[in-house]
Amino acid sequence: MQNNTRIAAIAASLSTLLVVLPTASLADQVQAAADDISDNKVIVTATRTANNVDQVLATSMLITRKEIQESQSLTVADILRTRTGIDIASNGGPGQTTSVFIRGAESDHTLIMIDGVKMNPGTIGVASIQNIPLNMVERIEIIMGPRSTLYGSDALGGVIQIFTRRGETAEAGWRFGSFNTQELSASYHRRDGNRRMGIDLSSMRTDGFPARMGANDDSPYKNDSINLKLGSTFGSTDLDFQVLKSRGRTDYYDFFLTPVAQDYSNTVSSLIAKIKASETWISKIKVSFFEDEIKQRQSMDFLKTRRYELDWQNDIAIGSANLLTAGVQAYQENAQSLSFGRGFDEDTDTVGLYVQDQFESGTNQLTAGLRYTDHSSFDGKTTGELSYGYQANQATKLIASFATGFRAPGSTDRFGFGGNPDLKPETSQNLELSARFNPSSVHRGRISLYQNEIDNLINYVDPDGFGGPVPGRNENIDKTRTRGIELSYSFNKGPYVVDAGVTYQDPKDLSTGRQLARRAKEKYNLIGRYVGSDYSASAELSFTGERPDSAFSNVVLDAYTLLNLSARKSFSKLINVGIRLENITDEDYQLADGFNTAGRAVFLDLRYTNRP
Repeated sequence: MQNNTRIAAIAASLSTLLVVLPTASLADQVQAAADDISDNKVIVTATRTANNVDQVLATSMLITRKEIQESQSLTVADILRTRTGIDIASNGGPGQTTSVFIRGAESDHTLIMIDGVKMNPGTIGVASIQNIPLNMVERIEIIMGPRSTLYGSDALGGVIQIFTRRGETAEAGWRFGSFNTQELSASYHRRDGNRRMGIDLSSMRTDGFPARMGANDDSPYKNDSINLKLGSTFGSTDLDFQVLKSRGRTDYYDFFLTPVAQDYSNTVSSLIAKIKASETWISKIKVSFFEDEIKQRQSMDFLKTRRYELDWQNDIAIGSANLLTAGVQAYQENAQSLSFGRGFDEDTDTVGLYVQDQFESGTNQLTAGLRYTDHSSFDGKTTGELSYGYQANQATKLIASFATGFRAPGSTDRFGFGGNPDLKPETSQNLELSARFNPSSVHRGRISLYQNEIDNLINYVDPDGFGGPVPGRNENIDKTRTRGIELSYSFNKGPYVVDAGVTYQDPKDLSTGRQLARRAKEKYNLIGRYVGSDYSASAELSFTGERPDSAFSNVVLDAYTLLNLSARKSFSKLINVGIRLENITDEDYQLADGFNTAGRAVFLDLRYTNRP
């Protein structure tokens, strides 16, 4: 009841704000706010409104469906690992826990969304991207730096938003290869006037390989997924309904190399109403549901998160220079856990009020935002963003930005092992200076300098050492700072495409002076493609420097280099044959101490695709 009162009060305040806003003639910004992302140059995650990826002030990356197809990548992690500023860690092979680190932040400091719905669970905090079938993905948008002003908790390091398939297509595919991998998939999407419908199916099985070093048997993984979409336009209102369901089983090994397994289930669903309230005002109301559940097969242990979200977003054009975005976002979450006989069942309520203004005049561009979040487990939190861009000349744009973010302590932090209900939120302050060079449509480059400081980082404190007679607990004791420089360059002319990136960073725990675990100081990536009329060939080369495995050990993971090759050929514009060769040099490397990674592997893909 208390949470409902807060929602009503904030909604009333927002309604008052909208009433007094001035009106203007139909503006290009309002048209962009319709979230039409059919253009492969348009992203929406950076500002909640549709913008050209080169126009937004936030450092952003876009991975299109075309790039996914040409790379022949098998998983979301495979295609993310080749991106500048991103580190990937995995506890073994297919289906094992996968962590994403953006610019030195923690893995639970990356907000993961599917079609606008938050995927981070309320228990362990790390979203299960390993369970998202890549054949269901239309595009991936990556935003570097804090975005709590627009999205609330968890967006300290950055945001990754995954959009599922859309448009008009009929497709069926069969992928098979190393580790006895078999994947069947199908998609069907069509439009009939104002009505839309689509369905995606995927079923994947693999024997994998032993997840841990020293284990003798493989660690199988299976995933069955369905994604259903329905939509229609009624006058000035557009409705979209979607539900994505993934379920399966992951086999792995515990600390004592005992084979164990778990069943998992992930559900994301939403109903969105987009209303053209006037010539200058577009209002979008989203109601969504998220569920993440893991059940152990050898015990009664489990994790479960159920979350309901209400998001009311309003985009209003003020004259021809301003686009104002204002809204309210509310969550009701239940998190449950049972682990080694200790459990919890906790409800968490969150209400946030956000406002953002995008202003552009001549060579000047400004984005400013502010958010207040009321959280049931601690006092309210205010976050903000201020970014300024200056178009120095036709080819050069200079950008300076400052943003703050926060992560609310999860239920496991507060009530699990070492739980502390008095924890404060982790907070970040990020400063970035960047220059973009676009001398032509062929050449594009970027240089970014950034510093991200994270305070009140939650860590486990054991006064007697691990296992001592005095129990420890989680405390807000750590502080980290990552300073870095990123350089990226892309070349796109005719059939030739090149994307290159360099990351130098110093991810440091200021409490100990040590390099942060599983985050490399240097990383290089190079992607080259030849895209012909009916075929393509790609090469991916990446180098990741050495990095410590954990803050609790002296193990250092060696640097490694990976080379992947892929090719794709179309026959009669309907039949496509693809091949992917991974780890060509059979590099022996680790992403986490004691866990295996794949050696040389090959995968074939046969696909029927019919587009109107």
